[in-house]
Amino acid sequence: MAGIFTKTAFIFALLYASMAFGADKEKLIIGVVPEINLVKQMDRYVPLSDYLDKKTGMDIEIKPLSNYGQLFEELRDGKVDGGFFGSLVYAITYARIGIIPIVRPVQPNGISSYKGTLFIRKDAGIKKPADMKGKTIALVDPATTGGYLAQKDYFAHNGINMDKDLKILWAGSHEAAIQAVLSNQAELGGAKSTIVAKYRQGNRVFDTVLQIIDEAPKAGVPDNTLAVRKSLEPKKIAILKKSLLEMGNDPEGKAVLKKFGALRFIPTTDADFKPLYDLTNHLKIDLKSYPYKKIHP
Repeated sequence: MAGIFTKTAFIFALLYASMAFGADKEKLIIGVVPEINLVKQMDRYVPLSDYLDKKTGMDIEIKPLSNYGQLFEELRDGKVDGGFFGSLVYAITYARIGIIPIVRPVQPNGISSYKGTLFIRKDAGIKKPADMKGKTIALVDPATTGGYLAQKDYFAHNGINMDKDLKILWAGSHEAAIQAVLSNQAELGGAKSTIVAKYRQGNRVFDTVLQIIDEAPKAGVPDNTLAVRKSLEPKKIAILKKSLLEMGNDPEGKAVLKKFGALRFIPTTDADFKPLYDLTNHLKIDLKSYPYKKIHP
């Protein structure tokens, strides 16, 4: 009988030690913005978080967010520790509360940047920029470069105030903005160039119905960058960065990168966002006071 109790006590001791070990793992919550539909988004990010769990010893949790500006708010309010930032919401966050950029992905074509694409329906009767006045444009979110700011700059160059001279339909994601124009909810639209390229590959209807008329800025802006709060311990930042940069040398890491849609991750600093800062300066945008929330119903 004594032997049974000894074995039982040993088993409980192992379980307790296992639970205690798990409890010691620091949770790191990473927010992600809504580029594509939620199912596809999580299919990309969950394998990455599982991989990083093992490589960093931390509990990496992916938190999908409903809009771009929410990523800044969640970090400001201490609800996330970092996130994969689109370039404009990164700049807003950096200007207002500070943030540490770590890495960004390199796409399968070897490019680590994106542009904002402007496209029109071929049957909309649009021959020149002035023809777009009064039309409905499907955009993503005021806190995006690819799905708002780039298009705003295009119209500014052509003497048109996009916010006043066009009707904006806020689609919420880049995929949704494309689909809104295809379904004739809007005559033109704007979205991130990398999402447009992927959509065109799988949907021939895009080139049948739509025409791309502009992509900007010409230099491109950094692809969605993983950045973390300033107060995160430097040791943890270093471990996270090292794990991501070394993924391409690890067979398991390569498989995760393929699911993520990237060749590898590369180091990223605030200096890489110069094309974005040039764009905001041209539009006279003060990043500390910019109204990043939706300004149309």
